[in-house]
Amino acid sequence: MSTSEGIDDVRVRSASALGRVLRAARQSRGMTQSDLAEISRTNRYTLAQMEDGDATKAVDRLFDVLAALELELAVRPRRRRPAGE
Repeated sequence: MSTSEGIDDVRVRSASALGRVLRAARQSRGMTQSDLAEISRTNRYTLAQMEDGDATKAVDRLFDVLAALELELAVRPRRRRPAGE
């Protein structure tokens, strides 16, 4: 999963798997949950829940729908746009 960017292309099929990816990406950047909360305009408690894989009904439903359609979520670093785009 880990690269210098934190993660490679990772298939995510559950809230707990998504939480593991988020934690790994945050830690690879040397960030605390409080750091990320400030940057992402959320709170540390919400981030802790996400990293622990605590799913909301919407997240659970998302993974149910993806499974029913035989799809999976892929998480990967964003590609940087060249200057001027």
